[in-house]
Amino acid sequence: MATVTFPLSRLEGRPLLEQDDSGAIRLKSDPPRGIEALVVGRPPQDAVFLLQRLSSDSGVSHALAAMLAWEHAGGLVPSHNGALLRDLLHALSLLHAHLRQFYQQALPDYLPLSLYADYEGPVPELRRIAAGLADRPFAGWRRAAQPHPFTRAEADQLLANRIRAEQTLSLLQRMMAVLGGKFPMVMTVVPGGLTRSVTEETLFKLGRLLREVREFAASAVFEDGALVLRRYPALLRQGQGLPAFLSVGSLGDESGPGASLFPSGAFLGQKLEPLAARITESIQRAFYRVPEREPAAGVVVPEPTKEGAYSWIKAPRYHRVAVETGALARLVITHLSGSRSYSAPIVARVTQETGLAITAANTVGGRMLARLGELAMLARRCEESLNQLAPGHRTVSESSLPRGLAGEGLGRIEAPAGSVVHQLWLERGRIRNYDVIAPSTWNGAPGEGTARGSIELALNGAGIDLRTASGRLLASRIVHSFFFSATDAVQ
Repeated sequence: MATVTFPLSRLEGRPLLEQDDSGAIRLKSDPPRGIEALVVGRPPQDAVFLLQRLSSDSGVSHALAAMLAWEHAGGLVPSHNGALLRDLLHALSLLHAHLRQFYQQALPDYLPLSLYADYEGPVPELRRIAAGLADRPFAGWRRAAQPHPFTRAEADQLLANRIRAEQTLSLLQRMMAVLGGKFPMVMTVVPGGLTRSVTEETLFKLGRLLREVREFAASAVFEDGALVLRRYPALLRQGQGLPAFLSVGSLGDESGPGASLFPSGAFLGQKLEPLAARITESIQRAFYRVPEREPAAGVVVPEPTKEGAYSWIKAPRYHRVAVETGALARLVITHLSGSRSYSAPIVARVTQETGLAITAANTVGGRMLARLGELAMLARRCEESLNQLAPGHRTVSESSLPRGLAGEGLGRIEAPAGSVVHQLWLERGRIRNYDVIAPSTWNGAPGEGTARGSIELALNGAGIDLRTASGRLLASRIVHSFFFSATDAVQ
């Protein structure tokens, strides 16, 4: 067959899939925007702000990773209150991203938008949408009227919960604006903590908003995901990715070793091991080359005509192995590490709904339920952080980073779609080189066979024909299950 291209919708950037004559599917993206290069020569504080442009959903994670790398280079430890505030901001951003991903990005692949026009239920917002569509040409909506297995009552429930999700997103944005100054670009992350004072009034306001968020996010959303998978049971086997997982860990380290909500680790060869091996990036299939005179470690330059290359996405490797990262990877490693008991009920629900062991649930359905199950864990962690905050205490460390700092710094954190690694090299207080490995770089990596990233492996194992509507729909479902972002994948 002739080469077929399929632009993916409802994703950051402009990713597309390409299927060649052999039937092989490759993930494509636009060239890099040069954001890593943009911070070279600047003070590290600029990187904290500029690197948030990589992704709207992962912006907070990138800001924190950039700050962690800078602090690591200078040996600075944030204040206890400052670390708690950062964790709270981080957890809220994960909650926000997961809700948005399910209801606004993934759900339209299962629930036709044409159902809005036929809504007759009690939700005022949905009735207004239906009334507004009544006098408009209906051709566009009818094109989105693919067959679906939901009853009218089930469809109405999903539509109503999508409205509730939008209201909950608004609450989360208000909370993050309180902590970060604004959202999605946060401005309060500084060396040693967060420039947000903690008062009784602030804690009361955040606690009240969090109770409203938790009421919806901790239970109803998972049930919606389980309903989708009961009506589309094939998704429990489709989209199988790599059998290796990685998490760099996040949330709770300030409480001591073993206290992280998401511990670090790697699941390789059917066993869990501590995160110890060096993370590298392969550019064999990517449009980059190492310059002849390499100015710093990790430096590459674009080469769009490189023979054998087909992607602008690099290929991260852990211990020379391609791995999957994301909510499912976090759940596997958290559960196997036994560091906290939060994961046990989520693992039980995921295995019950999928009929798969948690380490074998790397399918569209398993990734969906792992992400939605994480909401309850995150909401609980937010409550713990609020309860530990001490009003009136410092939110920024008494120590400071020296001017003219030189050396190397490493920042690692979990973003909504998976593991983020920032590495910087400083010289006289300025950035000499900067390298980012983002979640979508891990999962969207190019390659051949099992050396592919999880997305390409899942697509090529699903027997997809992009010339057909059903093939394109399945491809969209698989890519959305990874929470892929083209702007995050290519820096």
